Amino acid sequence: MKKEHELKLLLTEQQFETSDDKESLLAQARACANGYALATEGIAVVSDFQNNECHIYSGKFGQTIMNLPEYMVDPNSAFEDIVFCHTKEDELIERHVLELRFFNFIKELPIKEKTNFSASCILSFYQTVGNKIVKILHTTRYLSCSANGSVLFGLCTYIPYPISHNRQDGIIVNLLTGEMVGRDLYEASDRKILSRRQLEILSLIAKGVPSKQIADNLNISVYTVNRHRQDILATLKVANTAAAVEIALRMNLI
Repeated sequence: MKKEHELKLLLTEQQFETSDDKESLLAQARACANGYALATEGIAVVSDFQNNECHIYSGKFGQTIMNLPEYMVDPNSAFEDIVFCHTKEDELIERHVLELRFFNFIKELPIKEKTNFSASCILSFYQTVGNKIVKILHTTRYLSCSANGSVLFGLCTYIPYPISHNRQDGIIVNLLTGEMVGRDLYEASDRKILSRRQLEILSLIAKGVPSKQIADNLNISVYTVNRHRQDILATLKVANTAAAVEIALRMNLI
């Protein structure tokens, strides 16, 4: 999906710094993922954002449900597309909102606190054989950050999560205290994503108002409207205005 591509660029195009201990940190991250897969029989993925590659470890659950090997590396992407392809598209949109929200929440924290949080949501996965749907608890956290605050490695995990209801909103958790971050805190970060003018324009776009009329209503030029439109797409990490409207609605921005 195009919107997923834009979100991936948010992490892989950070301003990375050279680090002498990067290989050691990667080895630690991979050992952590391998241990998780062995202990839970689930799936654990280390995303190396700087090198844009991922390491996927799979226990019996991943091997059975998705026909994954015990270990594989994708040298062409930091993201586990081989796992995401089993997920419903509308739930990938929810995950997009959570990832965008999580990244912007973490971005405002001091460097020493950036690895203290995780984000979780429930996804529905299709089995490779039989097309049966299985509920999965998906959790994301950032493992290492460079001195300038850029995220070096991410860890995503997947385990079965049988639930009686169909959907659960994504949450952000403080891993030191076990407490869930209040919606008011990350929604405060949400409200900083777009400027007041951008929100005005996106709200009018959502109502189907054409650019010329938006320009007239706001007393600005069509060029300015189009510039704001492109800035909105870049900020929300999506490829078109329809996707921008959808993400903004789900984040309660408009």
